[in-house]
Amino acid sequence: MKKNRNVAGPGFLDNPALRLILFGGKGGCGKTTSAAAASICLARQSPGKKVLLASTDPAHSLGDSFERKVGGELLQVGELENLWLLEMDARKLFEDFKGKNAETIKKLAERGTYFEKDDIESFFILSLPGLDEVMAVMELARILKRGDFDLIILDTAPTGHTLRMLALPAQMRKWVEVFDLMQEKHRFFQKRFRGRCVRDEADEFLKALSDDLSMVESLFRDNGTVEFVPVTIPEPAAIEETHRLLVSLSSFGILVRSVIVNRVIGNSECPYCSSRKREVDGRLQEIEGIFSGCNLLPVPQFPHAIQGMESLGEFAELLFGHEKFRDLPEKEGGQSDSIINFAPSTFQDAVSDFLKKKELEFLFFGGKGGVGKTTLAAAAALRIARGTPGRKVLILSTDPAHSLSDCFGYKIGNDITAVIESSAAGHVYALEMDALQMLDEFRNGYRSDIDEIFNSFAARVGEIAFDREVIRGLVDLFPPGLDEIMAIKRMLELRGAFDLFIIDTAPTGHALRLLETPEIALDWLKTILRLLLKYKDVVRLGGVAEKMMNLLRDVKSVQAALTDCLKTEFVAVTIPESLGLLETGRLLSGIGKLGINSGHIFVNMMFPPTSCSFCTAIREEQMSCLRRVIVQWGKGYEVAAVPQLPHPVKGLGALEAICDETWEK
Repeated sequence: MKKNRNVAGPGFLDNPALRLILFGGKGGCGKTTSAAAASICLARQSPGKKVLLASTDPAHSLGDSFERKVGGELLQVGELENLWLLEMDARKLFEDFKGKNAETIKKLAERGTYFEKDDIESFFILSLPGLDEVMAVMELARILKRGDFDLIILDTAPTGHTLRMLALPAQMRKWVEVFDLMQEKHRFFQKRFRGRCVRDEADEFLKALSDDLSMVESLFRDNGTVEFVPVTIPEPAAIEETHRLLVSLSSFGILVRSVIVNRVIGNSECPYCSSRKREVDGRLQEIEGIFSGCNLLPVPQFPHAIQGMESLGEFAELLFGHEKFRDLPEKEGGQSDSIINFAPSTFQDAVSDFLKKKELEFLFFGGKGGVGKTTLAAAAALRIARGTPGRKVLILSTDPAHSLSDCFGYKIGNDITAVIESSAAGHVYALEMDALQMLDEFRNGYRSDIDEIFNSFAARVGEIAFDREVIRGLVDLFPPGLDEIMAIKRMLELRGAFDLFIIDTAPTGHALRLLETPEIALDWLKTILRLLLKYKDVVRLGGVAEKMMNLLRDVKSVQAALTDCLKTEFVAVTIPESLGLLETGRLLSGIGKLGINSGHIFVNMMFPPTSCSFCTAIREEQMSCLRRVIVQWGKGYEVAAVPQLPHPVKGLGALEAICDETWEK
């Protein structure tokens, strides 16, 4: 693949003015590895600069990449005196924020509404939308402003949640506006009884928060000092998602000069490698056309996991053109296939197990980004439908960066779409939920009801208008993840129309956050109902209270469904690599704590046995990882191995091939 150098001006390696570099893209494309390699390269390149590599992904993996314990405190990399690591503890930053500003927030609420301190405290603790993530970004902006580091390299969450993070400052503006309305009522009374307004700590708090948000917004849009580096791989779903990412970044005014293209396949006489290379070469031509305005940085596929300083340094050398790619030999001490004492299950075996569970209604697929969650969820839907043709199966996505359309090979969207309707092959339908649209519809209905309730009263007593605007604004302060609860709520409303729901979730960190949301949402809804009832003697709240009560009932249904072991199961999908297994462990632990049933692990993308030394090196490392899965989880979980196909899985034919493929020991 030809490197497009200087197409869009100097990239992140050649621009000493940069102070912030963000790495992002579809999960599993290697963004953490690329960010880590870039941090090593840039720290070595400029020994006089202090470089910080930080992560805002809820499922941090910097520590896994560097093979050391990284957390919410700065960790200096011993091998490089000018490089530090940090996995942002967003929730701790949020707790610190609450501890510092809780009394001011309560005072604002008391001044602006009928609320009392105890009422408002729990509400705002629960409702600040994504404030923990905003706190993390604000902290990075402050670090740059203070000059603690000359350069920050940021490893972001996968695409959908990265875009949400970039939109959070604007969302937080609404939060500030609601508080400002509360303070405005206080100013109104000051003017009436004192004749003038006197600024106090509440005004200073609002100004400081607004200034911090402005600092973050201007930071992202400073094209002279900030650059976003997408990481992709030569596969259709990744290319399409990367293209959508660039379009979205452009709408935010964020500069992209370089695109890293990972896992490029070199020349080989191996039939399996050659088959994959033909497919990849076609995708590389597509990439060169779509991203022709960017510097393209190709990186070859490695025959071993990139983990630890030595491997990251090697990745950096190849990524940044310090040496040409060479055929890497098989690693010494590799394990042979004989380490597997018994064969794992096949994909077909696992799906057959699901078919036996007649009461099963909800089947979640989740795991680290890029492990094939969507593909295996879609293949399972086809296989289950084929096995029970009378059963209606709906596969739906709750990931903000949907990829069902990419997987099935045609547009799905927010309307239920028939994939297969056949007496022999079964009935499969698909849906990419637009959860934000559903939340907006709920908000708009809520606001209309509030306006109708308060209008007549506001006409008689002017100051109550402040309360109306505050109550209208409360709906913009839904807790994080409530939009996704709206999606699951819709799924529950479809009960009866479909027999089985297969849910393709977002990557690990945000999937766990989604599954935690019902508990948070229940607390939030109970609190907002108490707040609304403060006005019951002033206005009639029948319609609004009824909407909230109905939503409360629906969220309870969601919670009950998720924890019903007969009706719900969570399938963990991983790949046979050390980083994937580490994240799988955290996922299974989180699922267990939430009381959600999980009994299957799919180990995806297993290489077949060949005579090729490159493939053999990959396979031996994979077999070692597969053994770890079986030893660690084989007693409590059914472990199924799924082979790596020589071509990307897109369309019904390719998905059917997974159903028919068997794993070779």
